[in-house]
Amino acid sequence: MPPSAGLATESLPAATCPAKKDAYAAAASPESETKLAAGDERAPLVRTTRISTTTIKLYRLTIFVRIAIFVLFFKWRITYAARAISSTDAGGIGMSKAATFWTASIAGELWFAFMWVLDQLPKMMPVRRAVDVTALDDDTLLPAMDVFVTTADPDGIAALDDDALLPAMDVFVTTADPDGIAALDDDALLPAMDVFVTTADPDKEPPLATANTVLSILAAGYPAGKVTCYVSDDAGAEVTRGAVVEAARFAALWVPFCRKHGVEPRNPEAYFNGGEGGGGGGKARVVARGSYKGRAWPELVRDRRRVRREYEEMRLRIDALQAADARRRRCGAADDHAGVVQVLIDSAGSAPQLGVADGSKLIDLASVDVRLPALVYVCREKRRGRAHHRKAGAMNALLRASAVLSNAPFILNLDCDHYVNNSQALRAGICFMIERRGGGAEDAGDVAFVQFPQRFDGVDPGDRYANHNRVFFDCTELGLDGLQGPIYVGTGCLFRRVALYGVDPPRWRSPGGGVAADPAKFGESAPFLASVRAEQSHSRDDGDAIAEASALVSCAYEDGTAWGRDVGWVYGTVTEDVATGFCMHRRGWRSAYYAAAPDAFRGTAPINLADRLHQVLRWAAGSLEIFFSRNNALLAGDRRRLHPLQRAAYLNTTVYPFTSLFLIAYCLFPAIPLIAGGGGWNAAPTPTYVAFLAALMVTLAAVAVLETRWSGIALGEWWRNEQFWMVSATSAYLAAVAQVALKVATGKEISFKLTSKHLASSATPVAGKDRQYAELYAVRWTALMAPTAAALAVNVASMAAAGGGGRWWWWDAPSAAAAAAAALPVAFNVWVVVHLYPFALGLMGRRSKAVRPILFLFAVVAYLAVRFLCLLLQFHTA
Repeated sequence: MPPSAGLATESLPAATCPAKKDAYAAAASPESETKLAAGDERAPLVRTTRISTTTIKLYRLTIFVRIAIFVLFFKWRITYAARAISSTDAGGIGMSKAATFWTASIAGELWFAFMWVLDQLPKMMPVRRAVDVTALDDDTLLPAMDVFVTTADPDGIAALDDDALLPAMDVFVTTADPDGIAALDDDALLPAMDVFVTTADPDKEPPLATANTVLSILAAGYPAGKVTCYVSDDAGAEVTRGAVVEAARFAALWVPFCRKHGVEPRNPEAYFNGGEGGGGGGKARVVARGSYKGRAWPELVRDRRRVRREYEEMRLRIDALQAADARRRRCGAADDHAGVVQVLIDSAGSAPQLGVADGSKLIDLASVDVRLPALVYVCREKRRGRAHHRKAGAMNALLRASAVLSNAPFILNLDCDHYVNNSQALRAGICFMIERRGGGAEDAGDVAFVQFPQRFDGVDPGDRYANHNRVFFDCTELGLDGLQGPIYVGTGCLFRRVALYGVDPPRWRSPGGGVAADPAKFGESAPFLASVRAEQSHSRDDGDAIAEASALVSCAYEDGTAWGRDVGWVYGTVTEDVATGFCMHRRGWRSAYYAAAPDAFRGTAPINLADRLHQVLRWAAGSLEIFFSRNNALLAGDRRRLHPLQRAAYLNTTVYPFTSLFLIAYCLFPAIPLIAGGGGWNAAPTPTYVAFLAALMVTLAAVAVLETRWSGIALGEWWRNEQFWMVSATSAYLAAVAQVALKVATGKEISFKLTSKHLASSATPVAGKDRQYAELYAVRWTALMAPTAAALAVNVASMAAAGGGGRWWWWDAPSAAAAAAAALPVAFNVWVVVHLYPFALGLMGRRSKAVRPILFLFAVVAYLAVRFLCLLLQFHTA
């Protein structure tokens, strides 16, 4: 994780990364450099430092050394294979079979090497970023001021002995920004922001989680008059609507309470019941006097008790709504309902509204700003027989509706379970959008979005299924940040609105070019077209604006327009996030990555094996859909605007599921000699092959260790990521390839299975940690597990057969070649089994605590089953 100890107080070293003078990052202007040298420039909000330690240099060197070994290896491998195929005996298995075997083997090895290079090259230029949020309040951000003094008595100004003798004085203020002098508080300095929260199924996405996410947004440390929260209910469920209404009522108490006492985090469930474990299974938070950030410490205990009581009552009301909704199922209403736009909390003014001392109130809110950000409930129209484009369609509906209601220039995208964990996160994101690169005078207007890492509550301490995905977020995304920016990953992302409209970044536009509001592209709504042309936010919640917003979320509005293709979130894939980010990058936009401390946002992740595999299946299928679409990373995009290594990263992101075709073949290959009874399949490896294999494994281990050193992730986290990669590649990736092949061949759309976002319930009849992680031990068989189970059984059986045949005792072999021939197959079996160990634990459920005897029993059963199959085949062929 990038070391960033605090959003508000700490930053990285003062050394700033110089702007790259190429097509992907504009250099600072000479005027800005002159101002900076003269000390006439404000301190930067964001400090970017390129990692250039000895570790990263060794890391790059090792990568290139391994690439060189790959080149030499394949040169030798292809030459050796040609000689083997042309030989008369060809190892005893026939020339045609030998040609097939060698071709498949080399193709797989080439693919593995190619994917490894695609994965490593974009990570060689990582950067770290630190944000100084306090600079947003610094007086250096205020507009410049000139003072002119006039007096009717020119001689009177010399007489300064008496205040009464001083002349009258008029002060005139001039500024380049006429509006900047209107108010000198935070509201005037910070831009407006719209926050989009999406939910699609109240059964898998609990309404209580949505309500808590909304409350954390409303209580975030951002001016209330500058935030509008939009909640998209794609299922049209009354329970979700009721939960958001309950959240709006409770916000009148919760938000001032957070401001009064400096509460962190500002999600009521996490604050009252979160504890260390996350979710609802931990103990209540205990606030120490030393960590208190509010201004009324003696009142905290009393206020906290009263607010918690109100929150528990809100929970009970939402649970009652959910129970009533379960009794009267909606009978398909999720796919057929009218559009609704409802303003639940009106926009606040710019002036603070202090509470009054009133004994009838639950808590004393005197001298506390009681304003609330605006809250809007949106349910887009859905009709049977029409394509609704899943989450991408819901996001585009929010994009249009928000344009006529608030039209904030920046948009924060959050899933319904991802709450604001750090109240300063919104300010931190804005720093990237209004920063002047290098401290100079050039606005960072080419940053399309800021991606925050995804962090999760409720994940088991061992993170068995690599839910935290540290290698991707703290290594890959960190490396891409040094190129053109990280990949958009669906939630925790702050966007520039104009970038979502399909507009080129400022440096690629023609002089004076703005946003062309073309009705053929955006649709026929005149208010929406006017909002596209506008350069400032506005706040409208009158009847006409709400009616227009309702029309903009109708299912027919996008017909004949560019929505989903050139405007908004991209359609045609279940991973609309990757496709949307790629479209921005290929136009020349940049992005930024920031890992805050504490975490900016936190959500929930599936810890059950079946749920996790279905989630990976959706990601893999969506990636392949992008590869077979107009957004193919190989072909799409101007080569001047898209960095070559950025293109390589997107190519890796869209073709990685193909690895499963070769990997499953390698994992099942040990079954061939078991069934065929040895023969030419057990040919001894040559010393050259053993030497190349050793060199490749040593350099792979060196790259892994160096990668964990410069990125800051633990070696154990890297290893868990490798284990789950093997599990996914032999199961979900394989199914994704089959699904997309069927779609390409027949045009059949891929089914979408929403990930369950329930945390462990306190009602689970198990005690302690087993209750909190009950889903981890639940066994739910799915067809996705079959290939992985087969690979595990084959390799365990191969190990058992090696032991039964005496092939484990390679030290008794008559020669080194014989020893290698005996040891390498067993080493490969061990390598596969160790990687699939988390999968074996998932199949065992709660019995995984007795893992050793069960694994032994599984090995014996697998070996006997395979040998019985061999005997049957030999009997029928005799």
